[in-house]
Amino acid sequence: MLDRNKTSYQLNIAYLFQSIGTKFSESRAEQLHTLYTIRGLQKLQHHAVLLALYGQNVILSGDLEAITSGKLLDNHFAKPGCSGSRQFKLFERAIRRAQMEVNFPYLALFDSYRMYDACCSNLRGYDLIHERYTTPAVGGVLASKKLGIPFILEVNGDVIEQRAHRGEPERGLRLLLSLRTTRLCFDSAARIICTSPVLGNHLIDKWGVDAGKVVILPCAVDVELFSQTYDPDVVRGILGLTTEPVVMWIGGFHVWQDLDLLVKSFTMVLRFIPDAKLVMVGDGQTRHLVEQSVQESELQDAVVMVGAATFERIPEFLAAADVAVSPSPRFPAGHHGTPMKIFEYMAAGKAIVATNIDQIAAVIQDGHSGRLVEPGDVRGFANALVTLLQNPTERRRLGQNAKQQAAEQHTWEQYSRRLEEIYLSVL
Repeated sequence: MLDRNKTSYQLNIAYLFQSIGTKFSESRAEQLHTLYTIRGLQKLQHHAVLLALYGQNVILSGDLEAITSGKLLDNHFAKPGCSGSRQFKLFERAIRRAQMEVNFPYLALFDSYRMYDACCSNLRGYDLIHERYTTPAVGGVLASKKLGIPFILEVNGDVIEQRAHRGEPERGLRLLLSLRTTRLCFDSAARIICTSPVLGNHLIDKWGVDAGKVVILPCAVDVELFSQTYDPDVVRGILGLTTEPVVMWIGGFHVWQDLDLLVKSFTMVLRFIPDAKLVMVGDGQTRHLVEQSVQESELQDAVVMVGAATFERIPEFLAAADVAVSPSPRFPAGHHGTPMKIFEYMAAGKAIVATNIDQIAAVIQDGHSGRLVEPGDVRGFANALVTLLQNPTERRRLGQNAKQQAAEQHTWEQYSRRLEEIYLSVL
């Protein structure tokens, strides 16, 4: 518990993630961000636990190894209240079956109640609730009111806008509920943590959030992990490469990645550097479209599709890269924070070419820690790649500057300290 009369203290922190179907054994950005946040707080000697949905149960655990490995025991689950009773589960099953039969929209009401029930049954005596924003989700905010615990909301993007941008807009009753639950969470939060200034301004301008409770806390990176040394020749051999110039992209194949720009610009790169290779590491919904574009452009021999890789192997693959890229379209202001790959490229000491969107420009200094190109500018992106591939001295300079910035400004230890300050400003 917090005792301001002592020089040391321990906060009891519950980190909530009410997103159905999330598997913490997967190395996706949201899982990694959550787990590094909890681990960082624990290293500062705070008692931090994760509450997340798991089927019809709620994980409640600070045992990160169990969460990431998926080896969950009975003591990793929250003590259920009413939601754990056999009668409640039978009632839920019947309602869900009826909803499916009449194609009723999914409103996450049972999920919200399960989270609320778990919080009320297990978090008495905790100092605060920190929830990663999604919608519709009100279990955490209602529990904070019931328990009298301050509520911190972490916003990594305007979920309603994100879903609309990827062609899955909220409609009807679900849209109404999403708007109301989002408004409740924004109004009730003691602090709202945003990953970029542009996202913070979006919440203030669109949602009317009080600017005084918006704090900007960019993502961070495991500098130690991404600073490991690998033999580039060995890694290139694994990828079937030798001495070719390598452009590398790492991430999820999604609509918010402008991979069409990347493929088109790389086609132009090959006119100047015929032996260059584009290595793409990752998987996702739009991968087949990218593969189709590669075939139509007759780039099969120049593009290496690695597929999904564990998070621990990303630094190894980056050792083979001469230039690392992050192409993004100019999406709505509330769509996203800064891509985590940017921080990973920086920590690995890579020369970076990225599109000049506000979220990335807040981190990368053009000409100092990377090269920024306007969104949609195929020729400009290609020129930046060619310039760096042909200039190893400039690549080293940009990579060294980026690595130094990552070590000085973007470590998880620094992130955790700043998060601790935000908590204390509330308490």
